[in-house]
Amino acid sequence: MTEQQKIDHRKNRCYLIIVCSLVVVLLLTPFPATAINSTNYQIQEDFVGGGGTVNSNSANYQAQDTIGAPATGNSEGTGYKTDSGATTTNDPALTFSVDSASVSLGALSTSLTRTGTASFSVLNYTSYGYIVQTLGNPLTNGAHTLNGMSSPGPSSSGTEQFGINLVDNSSPDIGANPTQVPDNSFGFGVAATSYNVANNFTYISGNTIASAPKSSGKTTYTISYIANMSNNTPGGSYSGNQTLVVVGTY
Repeated sequence: MTEQQKIDHRKNRCYLIIVCSLVVVLLLTPFPATAINSTNYQIQEDFVGGGGTVNSNSANYQAQDTIGAPATGNSEGTGYKTDSGATTTNDPALTFSVDSASVSLGALSTSLTRTGTASFSVLNYTSYGYIVQTLGNPLTNGAHTLNGMSSPGPSSSGTEQFGINLVDNSSPDIGANPTQVPDNSFGFGVAATSYNVANNFTYISGNTIASAPKSSGKTTYTISYIANMSNNTPGGSYSGNQTLVVVGTY
């Protein structure tokens, strides 16, 4: 940037501060507003009162102003993208929380699938996304470990199985699809392949079970667990630990 550009930039920044000050004055004193424009932009204030909106746009940009309300949200087109909200740091951040400390599946049965759910949330800022991996063996009882489903498949009573997925299921009726907070224009997390098909379950330690392809608002995931036993499954108490590892991608 040349010295003349820096001077012009400082002038523009001061000019915008002055415009904001004038808006405050206009809210207090009912003088008519005039449009401020050049060949490349226009700022127009056409509302005096407790709140309102005004839109400006061209083929390459769009601006929406609000009065009396916090500005949040984003908009984008082929030639621009804007994000509105409070000033934040540009340092990358990754936030992860587990909302369920433990899950009980009840007593195993050869005639009934046992189920349970747990949830966790991920939010990442200014990174290029994240992945969530699961680590840990299926449920064990002494020397016997329940058969972890090595490929996606349906729950089958009477067959020894242990599996999970991260979507809403109808057979059995458990789980929920990933939820974006506050909506899907902010959050972009998804269940990973092999864990994103309803009524199909699998479990392989080290697998990626969820991810986001870019910087994302909060996504809440629900893990659905299923467990089945066969006539050859040893009786006793089964338990296990599942570790979730979240890694930011850049």
